[in-house]
Amino acid sequence: MSGVWPGRKGGQRGSRTLPLAIVQHGQQYLITDGYDSREGLSEVLESFAAVFALHLRYGVPFHLHLSGTLIEAIAWYSPQFFDWIKALRQRGLVELLGSAYAQNIMPLFSAEHNLRQLNESLRLYRRHLEVEPTEVRGFWVPERVWDTERLAPVLRSSRLANGGYHYVLLDDRLSYPLDGSYEGSERQRFDGTSAPALVPRGEAPRLRTMAEFGGGRHLEPYWIEGGDGLAALPISGELRYFVPPLNDSRWDCLLEALRLMAAHGPGSIAVYGDDLEKTAAVGPWGDSPWRPERLRPYEEFLAWLREEPMVQPVLLSPWLAEHPPRAQRRVDAGTYYELAHAMGAGEDYRRWWLSPEWRPYRELLTEAEALLLGAGPLARSALGELAWKHLMACSYETGWHVMEEGGPRPAPWSRALAAQARTVRVMLAAARWQQERDGKAHAQLLDIDDDGHLEVVLKGDCLYAVLSPDYGGRLVYLFELRPEGGCLVVGNPADDWNWQEEPNRFMEVPRNHPGGFADVGHENERYLVRSLKSGRREAEVHLTNAEAGSPLFGTRKVFRLRAAEGYLEVAYRLPRGLTALAVECCLSPDYLVLLRGGRRLIRPFGAGSARGWRNGPVCVWVRLPSGEPVAWDTPAQEACGHGMMLRLTAYGPDFRLQLGTGLAVPAEVRGL
Repeated sequence: MSGVWPGRKGGQRGSRTLPLAIVQHGQQYLITDGYDSREGLSEVLESFAAVFALHLRYGVPFHLHLSGTLIEAIAWYSPQFFDWIKALRQRGLVELLGSAYAQNIMPLFSAEHNLRQLNESLRLYRRHLEVEPTEVRGFWVPERVWDTERLAPVLRSSRLANGGYHYVLLDDRLSYPLDGSYEGSERQRFDGTSAPALVPRGEAPRLRTMAEFGGGRHLEPYWIEGGDGLAALPISGELRYFVPPLNDSRWDCLLEALRLMAAHGPGSIAVYGDDLEKTAAVGPWGDSPWRPERLRPYEEFLAWLREEPMVQPVLLSPWLAEHPPRAQRRVDAGTYYELAHAMGAGEDYRRWWLSPEWRPYRELLTEAEALLLGAGPLARSALGELAWKHLMACSYETGWHVMEEGGPRPAPWSRALAAQARTVRVMLAAARWQQERDGKAHAQLLDIDDDGHLEVVLKGDCLYAVLSPDYGGRLVYLFELRPEGGCLVVGNPADDWNWQEEPNRFMEVPRNHPGGFADVGHENERYLVRSLKSGRREAEVHLTNAEAGSPLFGTRKVFRLRAAEGYLEVAYRLPRGLTALAVECCLSPDYLVLLRGGRRLIRPFGAGSARGWRNGPVCVWVRLPSGEPVAWDTPAQEACGHGMMLRLTAYGPDFRLQLGTGLAVPAEVRGL
């Protein structure tokens, strides 16, 4: 087919219609709003929705991947956002791509871990986007770090909910081998012609040299040698630099690159694939607050595509069915040029993974994974499933580094998330206790999560509670030991920690991770353990506030847990002269289910003087025993992560509160 390839001001002669696949990759952690160092979820979603609206307006199809952690954040805070994706699907304008739930760097983890990551993501698509797993055929490789030997068997596994993936998106440079070393390799020679290597150095793109390199092998799909029938689609490094076209120079480069790709002949395809945040000009690609006018370059690009007959936007699954690869190639390990070289991670990412500064965090992740792989039946229990889920979240963008003076350093948020892998130990300890219960109540002082701080464990037949004396004398975790399987009802450890590495510390900005019995304004004050007592019927611990200069200095908290009861009681004694104290509790009835299902599952609960929240058969509540000088109050926020808030204010020096589980509030708790 011949015709004129019109530019924005004229044209050049083209030879054929060029198929173009647009791939948008959206990834965020389980974030919220209210940060002082980054944009919040609402701003991100506003920018994403504006991109989707443009595709609907111009009718240009594209591919979309959303990380599982982002989907869960949306389901909790803004589930109506999913309507955009459903509208795109109804118009036939989007193909969903699968990936790992938390965008872990897959070659660094076990096959079991990776299979769980992939299935978790597929199930979230089905639950929130009404996309059946078998509809998801293409795979976005996290940070595009590829290793055929480690990843191909996972992607083609029959254990996947979709029966295995059909194709992956790999950077075009991976079409060329390393042959044992990058130096002097065909891949290095290709990089020397490419925009990712040239443009950041201020050099002009060598578009013709790039297009003709290697006979244009990087412009065609191919079968991966040893991939068990897995196809690869090459992401164009040039298009990553020219889309969206931000100025006339980028427009000229874009048009010339597309013309040269089309001239390659039948079988070639242009694939643009990059972060949705870049297209939306949000986060690192724009200042806060986000403004709609930032999308004008992308809108101009879509408007041009709609009118340009020589470029045909396509969806990859149907296109591949009609244009299967014609060649098979060995694919050596690799990723995109900037990550491997400019940022210093290496082709296999191991310079970052093995960096000395990342070592303690690497050890936390690998030790947690080893604990789960070796836990046997515990790892297959309900609490074991929670522990796996938590580890998956902690591996988000594993070991990401940021460029600083002197070289790359582990990103603060990456360190913070990996540090939370310690909580896997807590979850497995609760699972183990559920199997080993002896009918008694126990109080223990130990460093249960190996964070260098001693915690108090109170455990009986119905509950497993963890208190943090060093951080406010708060209840940081409460597990209900239900016959159907244990669940977490206080504590939201997978929600974002900003830059905070301490797993039991209350997070001030934005406010999060309060747990239970958090004294407002004093959430992280130090308490001393004065005594512990275990017994056949009851266990208790006495804590005293030791924060010098605090109005709460000397405050006593006595926690009691009865062996056979599903509630925990705390008795406060405040210092003289303190007229009031607000206490908050964050309740997460079955945290794992709330993560996966979102806020639509949760309902308020009330029975007598007890208030709380329920999620199906799981219920957690706080009660004011009769006669106590305490009143219900308005919390600082409705929710903290995947947990709902309650606040009480005490106006007397001595008072009791009870926190329990179950739809039936026990008679003795009601004071009857």
